[in-house]
Amino acid sequence: MAWSAVPEVHGGVGILTLTGELDLAVADELARVLDDALERAGAGLVVDLIGVAFLDSSCLQVLLSAAARARAAGRGFGLVAVSPAVVRPITVLALGEVLPVSASVNDAVARVRADGGS
Repeated sequence: MAWSAVPEVHGGVGILTLTGELDLAVADELARVLDDALERAGAGLVVDLIGVAFLDSSCLQVLLSAAARARAAGRGFGLVAVSPAVVRPITVLALGEVLPVSASVNDAVARVRADGGS
């Protein structure tokens, strides 16, 4: 299955909507897309993973790296996910503090604004 990324900016917060399967084959490209989205994000970045059917460890690592870069720059970072394929690895590995997951884009944007100091 192919994957796609659609970047937007709403009220100073970047929203990156991802769909498809995120695995080793797309990890490098995902890292570039996240870098670009972080460059455009003011207060922070929300990565919408509602349309993601599969998330492997290589792409989870890419998300962790992006979160670390956002925080180092004083910006918030959050995920939107409800699928067990995405939420379960984050929960099992106790990554919720580093990769905070919200059930909606609005909730994630509010959290990112608070974390980003805006």
